[in-house]
Amino acid sequence: MKPSDPATSTSGGAPRLSVVVPTHDTRELTRRCFHALAAARPPSCELVLVDDGSRDGTAEAVAREHPDVRIVRLAGPSGFAAAAGAGLAVASGEILWLLNSDTEVEPDAPCALLEAFDRNPWLGVAGAELRAPGGEPQWSGGRAPGPLWLFVLATGVAPLLARLPGWRRVKHAGAPAGVEVDWVSGAALAIRRDVWRRSAPLDDAFRFYGQDVDLCLRVRDLGWQVKILPGVRVVHHEGGTVGRRADALGGRSVPALLWPDLVRVVAKRSPARGRLARRALLAGAVPRLALRRAVGPLVPRARREAFAADTRALAAGVAALRAQSPDAARA
Repeated sequence: MKPSDPATSTSGGAPRLSVVVPTHDTRELTRRCFHALAAARPPSCELVLVDDGSRDGTAEAVAREHPDVRIVRLAGPSGFAAAAGAGLAVASGEILWLLNSDTEVEPDAPCALLEAFDRNPWLGVAGAELRAPGGEPQWSGGRAPGPLWLFVLATGVAPLLARLPGWRRVKHAGAPAGVEVDWVSGAALAIRRDVWRRSAPLDDAFRFYGQDVDLCLRVRDLGWQVKILPGVRVVHHEGGTVGRRADALGGRSVPALLWPDLVRVVAKRSPARGRLARRALLAGAVPRLALRRAVGPLVPRARREAFAADTRALAAGVAALRAQSPDAARA
């Protein structure tokens, strides 16, 4: 099947939809994820859990509560790309839907997802409208990372602006649903089975982030559309997995992983732009780190420990960028 030809349905008794949920030590979040899936599950849908070496009884809890879920067990923590790949390898649906274990689909989301793929034969990858538990929109997709966006990200200015009254009315998170984008979030990423076969697997050289952006860019290179789907809403407990790490910034993201992975996304397509991306991140992060170190002693005692932890996370991110050579970004 070529991008210029209408997509065809999977023949035989294969399910329309396969939902693949990789997890590592997120027992309670994963249980909530599968409770939501069970309530929203459309006909002809299989559910796959990939237990990436969990030690908290995640697989056992899901097997007990949802006996029809197919469980793939990995011997030890292998990372998101390997876990997702293991689940997609056994999934048999026409549409493959990767969900983070810290997500909960809304009741109409799976059916709306399938309808969107049915209506548009050129749609290769689709993302959901991600929402925080309180209903606030989260970043669900957008344009490929550029120097200005990376600089602003590293400065930390965007979250501060989001706290201003009325800011969300002016600036929405990410791109609006229904339009073509360069990438969608891997927290809830759906892809046609035939497109997955043609686009190559997730790149396990990324340490934690960036696989979703890299995959979407490769799918677009093949001529397929990538969109955020209106009406496909998923609650995302952002930071529910990586946010437990000691080097997570504000309990949400890990600069020491995120920033080098973003450089790698850009450098895979253009080494020169990869070097520019690295410089943009450092230009935003270094002054931010210096300012935090200067004001650290003035922070109230009650907030000092958390402030110091975030400063250490930023310092680790800067160190990781400085250690990342342009050649390493492409390796």
